[in-house]
Amino acid sequence: MSPDSAAVLLADPAGNFRGSGFHLGAGLLVSCAHVVHGRPGLTAATGPGADAHPVRTARLFPPGPVPGAAAYPRPDLALLTAPGLADAPAVPLAGRDPASGAVVLVRGFARNPVTGEVGPESARLTVAGPSGLGIRVQGGWIQPGLSGGMAVDGQGRVVGVVKATADGDDPVGGWLTPLSELLPLLPPAAPPPAPRPAVTAGEVARLLAAPAPLQDPAVRLELVQAVNERLGPGEEVRVAYHALAALHLRALAACCLQHRRPGAALRALLAGARELCGPHRALDELDALLGSEPEE
Repeated sequence: MSPDSAAVLLADPAGNFRGSGFHLGAGLLVSCAHVVHGRPGLTAATGPGADAHPVRTARLFPPGPVPGAAAYPRPDLALLTAPGLADAPAVPLAGRDPASGAVVLVRGFARNPVTGEVGPESARLTVAGPSGLGIRVQGGWIQPGLSGGMAVDGQGRVVGVVKATADGDDPVGGWLTPLSELLPLLPPAAPPPAPRPAVTAGEVARLLAAPAPLQDPAVRLELVQAVNERLGPGEEVRVAYHALAALHLRALAACCLQHRRPGAALRALLAGARELCGPHRALDELDALLGSEPEE
């Protein structure tokens, strides 16, 4: 995926273009603090003409400018949330700041100096090295409006945030806020979801064996009949009888798992067990276990 698709355009309530930002995923946006400070009611869109989504300012770093200062203090970053963009393309982060001499690509939006229209904009720059405002970049023109946009490496990973252009109309570069100043400000990543427990014949049989009625061979045969009634003609399970309840129930569970529609067969098995045994904690556990099994 091109990092361009993760760039966002920020506008005020009147629809006036205010600057750039980018999407890290789950509706979390990054921009510059000086772009959003004192501007309530901003919206974010993936481009001109795209749906504009309300933006909430999560935090500014620092919270405000220093009176009389020529530039917004470092790190000059803003974290924003836009729930409407939660499913929009996101850009990955690199693991370190760009080295001196590295080439970075700046992505965002700007007003075209020829047409006057706002649209996607980019610049190719070379890292000169550390500077009082962040990282100094040279060799390309950072157009006004790109502030808050992403600077990415050759793999399309964010290595910095565009802070400012250097001057006027000459291709004299500008400054980036380095990735190392952004990373500590980001919320901790959510832990990966716990793996779902496996639905196995042994586990299903263990839970079915807990209700006392299913220790009775006659009740187990009724359970097989109840499953087949729910599945309908041509969908029946065929289970070899075992006098030992554990083996019989395991064979029944295995047949359901091997059924053409395992989710439906397992649900029929649970419904039949509840009908024959009434409420039971083990059957509630089985219900939770089968929660991850789709019903066909």
